[in-house]
Amino acid sequence: MKSDHAKLALFAVGSVFAVVNSTVVANDLPSKISKTPDDVIFLEQGWDAEQRAAFYQTTQGSRMLPYDWFLNLEQAKGRQKLSAASNLRKMGFLVDERSDTNPDKLPVGFAKDVDPVKGDSIGLTCAACHTGQLKYNGSTVRIDGGQSLIDLEQLQNAILASLEATLADEQKFDRFSKKIIGKFASDAQRNDLMAKVIHYRDWWKARIERSKGITPHGPSRTDAFTIIANEVACYSLAIPENCAPAVAPTQFPFLWNTPDFDWVQYNSSVHSPLGRNVGEVTGVFAETEIRSDGSVGSSANINNLYDLEALLKKLHAPAWPEKIFGKIDTGLASQGEAIFADKCLSCHTEDPQPRTAPNKYGETFAKVNFETPLSVLQTDSTAALAFATRRALPGAFLPITNALGIVGADNKVPVASLLNISGSAIIKAFFTNGDLSRSPLEYLGYRESLSPTIAQLTTYKARPLNGVAFTAPYLHNGSVASLYELLLPAAERLAKFYVGSKQFDPVYLGFSTEREDHSVLLDTAALGNGNSGHEFGTDLSHDERMAVIEYIKTLQ
Repeated sequence: MKSDHAKLALFAVGSVFAVVNSTVVANDLPSKISKTPDDVIFLEQGWDAEQRAAFYQTTQGSRMLPYDWFLNLEQAKGRQKLSAASNLRKMGFLVDERSDTNPDKLPVGFAKDVDPVKGDSIGLTCAACHTGQLKYNGSTVRIDGGQSLIDLEQLQNAILASLEATLADEQKFDRFSKKIIGKFASDAQRNDLMAKVIHYRDWWKARIERSKGITPHGPSRTDAFTIIANEVACYSLAIPENCAPAVAPTQFPFLWNTPDFDWVQYNSSVHSPLGRNVGEVTGVFAETEIRSDGSVGSSANINNLYDLEALLKKLHAPAWPEKIFGKIDTGLASQGEAIFADKCLSCHTEDPQPRTAPNKYGETFAKVNFETPLSVLQTDSTAALAFATRRALPGAFLPITNALGIVGADNKVPVASLLNISGSAIIKAFFTNGDLSRSPLEYLGYRESLSPTIAQLTTYKARPLNGVAFTAPYLHNGSVASLYELLLPAAERLAKFYVGSKQFDPVYLGFSTEREDHSVLLDTAALGNGNSGHEFGTDLSHDERMAVIEYIKTLQ
């Protein structure tokens, strides 16, 4: 059992939220709603400026640090603030200008969670991980719903380093104390603040330590399932032996069309949008308490989660901006369409998507393809198998797991079941005691309760490729630098490359792989980083590959 500072981490970081987009150049947007740097260009994706601002700054119940701490903590070295735009940009975050909806100049995906009892906190939203930005030939293009290049490990390490330095440096603590409790604070007040800083320091230190990987996850990736399972099964259930290293980082997925999918996540493990969204905010620092009776309390804001999911339904992939990235060669694209139909279409279907049969509520959903087993796909299996095979002691969930008949001879249960139990308990508590603004069925999207098969969990889904031109690197783990490389035999792909650059290559559809400040080396020989497999179309000639790429640019 844990206090409300027991934050469950990074379950479905890539799977939920929506992004919000606009249709015009940034300097044409109403500054009272949202204000971006003048050189940022937004592509039409179905959202207006007000919707984008709502997504960027709406809380989902994530509570990472006290809000005024985030604004006033200094970086570990020097006196510059942890929240300084220049510091957060080094970690890949997008920092817009101040506006009426963002008076403190928070980065995209940071939000203020207001609580009159516990106090206000800073938290993350899905926009942090699912807002892309590309640079080319002097232009900066934002892709809402795309894959961001933020480095969550750098952020967490920077927070911990700041807290440690504040405790170690008397002058640094004195400056922080004056900002938080005033220069006339009593010794008792200062001691109380010190104790709170120690609490947060210890929590961050333990959280980072229990989910360390073998190599850096780096920009655009996190081992979502391992980390959230550690926070539920290891930390919140207070069973240290349930912990596992985070060795299976996956790419932040792009989000357009996801509300319509019958299954989400790379391993098609989640059917319910609300369940996915609760998992997502649990992963990004919702305060969560698993009690001894198996009930779960959470700061997850279910109403906001529903509203943001509704926004996501309006989001679509952007069209290729020919005035910025160059005109599409329609003749070459036509040749590529025929090759795509032969080599790719059997897995990556196009509109209109095949639909499921109507469920008992009369709803149908877009089918995603998870029919290709790993034995055929041959991509790195670490992420799929680590989640599908992981087992843990159920702790406070033992009565529930006994009733479900899932406790094995080892006294353990699948970790996937523990995550489902935790998320379901949070939703049940809201339906019972929360401030509902619609029927439970509407919150659930009129979806039935479905469980994934082992076949689903042990492979990766093939989703439609509309908008994929803007979402390098490729494969579930981001191990292939460009779309052109994905059409090469695995032996010819880059074995090592740097990730973190926003410099876009509109020819081969990737980012610069050269080393830049704060970029991270991705070594495909490391566990979980393999770039093998997906050798479909790898027998094509160079000209045929270029034709396929030209066609993919047309997919919207």
